[in-house]
Amino acid sequence: MSRYTPDTVDGTLFLVGADDRVEIGAVDDVVAAVGGETYTIEYDQRQRKQPWLRTDEGELEIDVREAVTTLSHGGETVSEIRASDLETDRYGLPTRTVEFADTVVEILERQGSRDA
Repeated sequence: MSRYTPDTVDGTLFLVGADDRVEIGAVDDVVAAVGGETYTIEYDQRQRKQPWLRTDEGELEIDVREAVTTLSHGGETVSEIRASDLETDRYGLPTRTVEFADTVVEILERQGSRDA
């Protein structure tokens, strides 16, 4: 399965595959659609016992800007995102940008890659 890596050009995020390039939208818009510069994942008591998780409060803060500009995605995910256009939705953000942001949140909440 092909992987797409993020590429940022003049503040615009693209996902780039072998012979493909999909515009996602402005990185600032993605960050806004996720809800801000940081995203907090909360772990329950069982999850906190995992040896790799080092958190006293059961929370892990993710730098959203870093995550969206470094996290790669599988071809299936990119196809789903591509199905949305770049027309502005009722909140003033491109539909594809919001779809991408929702996908990132889903991945963060699952603490792993959607297409692994």
